Amino acid sequence: TIAVHNGADDNASGVAGILEIMEKLTANRENLKRSVLFIAFGAEEMGTLGSKYFISNPLIDLKQIKLMVNFDMIGMLDSESKALTVMGTGTSVEIPGIIKQYAENYDLAISESPEGFGPSDHAPFYAENIPVTMFFTGAHDYYHTPEDDVERINFKGEKLIAEFVYDIIYNV
Repeated sequence: TIAVHNGADDNASGVAGILEIMEKLTANRENLKRSVLFIAFGAEEMGTLGSKYFISNPLIDLKQIKLMVNFDMIGMLDSESKALTVMGTGTSVEIPGIIKQYAENYDLAISESPEGFGPSDHAPFYAENIPVTMFFTGAHDYYHTPEDDVERINFKGEKLIAEFVYDIIYNV
């Protein structure tokens, strides 16, 4: 198609969430007990090329990675249901407890999915036995269309998700 696809939810919402969390982690870095590696991958729709490249050419020993956190479409939280899917909850015995611990502080309806494989950048990490999580507010009619525009983003919902995930990352 020749139409512009702005990608406000897929995947500008995820990038914005990552940037907000990294800014807050940086501001509190003296309290962190380990390093946090921030990477934004490209070419997910072409077969997770960016994340596969990192796994094949890591900047650090892959055994040092304790958790891969992935955002994919976190901008369309439904204001009524507040449904947030967390994928990868079965990739580590600790993840469900951490999710539950912090979910109690947020007005979110968490739906857990234990699978570590899926059509996003967390899958190559899971293939290397690295625990993963992926946060996702769900598919919608604007996915991969020119109508995926900023006017449709639920900014309060995205902020809520980013705060929730910040707490999880900080805990880990």
